Amino acid sequence: MGDTSLTQGNVLVRLVGHARWPTHWLLAPLIASIILGGVAQFTAPFGVARPSLGSPFLDSLMDGLVPFLTPTMMAPVTGALRSVSVSLYEQYLIPLYLIGAFAMVAVFVALWVRLVEWRPVHTIGFVASDALLSALLGLLLAILFTTIIMIGLFATWLLTLREAAPGTVGPDAIGAVAFMAFVYIVQGSAEEILYRGWLMNVVAHRLGVAAGVVVNVLLFACAHSRNSGFGILPGVNLVLFGLFLSLLTLRTGSLWAACLWHAFWNWSIAHVWGATISGESPDGGSLMAWDTVGPALWTGGAWGPEGGLPATIILALGTLWLFLWGGWNPTARRSAPEYGDIVLPAPRR
Repeated sequence: MGDTSLTQGNVLVRLVGHARWPTHWLLAPLIASIILGGVAQFTAPFGVARPSLGSPFLDSLMDGLVPFLTPTMMAPVTGALRSVSVSLYEQYLIPLYLIGAFAMVAVFVALWVRLVEWRPVHTIGFVASDALLSALLGLLLAILFTTIIMIGLFATWLLTLREAAPGTVGPDAIGAVAFMAFVYIVQGSAEEILYRGWLMNVVAHRLGVAAGVVVNVLLFACAHSRNSGFGILPGVNLVLFGLFLSLLTLRTGSLWAACLWHAFWNWSIAHVWGATISGESPDGGSLMAWDTVGPALWTGGAWGPEGGLPATIILALGTLWLFLWGGWNPTARRSAPEYGDIVLPAPRR
């Protein structure tokens, strides 16, 4: 295991030095925005609509390359599903779009890393060392955090049963719930690949870990600011969410924990508890069906439980723990440092 300290000696930051042509730190945020966030991510936090170019084609492209391409790329799949069953089409349209869109994000990053930076794709964080342990840590922490939040809301009478369509809740929905776990693994992993695996470390390689964390966290929060129910506290929680995942990635020296934590945080809230997630209603099915009631400060309002004060407290405590924790191996130093089969050069200046 390599260095998991919060310095440029961190193994993930040093892996960027394996590139023949590392992406310039000024270019990296622009590329991340073009791929996923678009122009609207910089106007939405202030309640301002993105500017229009007077063309539906160009306006759609301004929302990001992936959102622009997804309807065309997924049309054959969704069309085939509709021809088979209209009810299945209505139930799985959004999940299928999520799979297609976020798989495309991962592919774009992988192509950039391999063909432009000219380094192995797994150097963004998918290395073999302690992969299973890191993945298990991420999964268990996600379930623990969301369970504490939701039980806290339940115990204070801030949850109420939600009426759901037949077959979409409980034992009848087990298959759909399992499928949605796969959907969120794709979605959560793609976001971690873009923001924590690539963007953070490319910036940190030249400017230091603090800069890498700040840039990726702010872009991550802005990209989600267009969701329904966004406000000050959801914005704060998005920053804490990104900060927690940044530290989790650096402290474990890979993306495995962050990918599983991100995926199962979303899945647990939406498809175990059946609550709203980031302003979106749960699609596909859930084990339970709950709505939040009461002050938005505590419940998150239209954003859902992850936008309330209980989530703020849990994420803040988790972030503090990661900051204080040294990681799997905080001071790993060798005369010829290696990580798996990759020789790690010193960061380029």
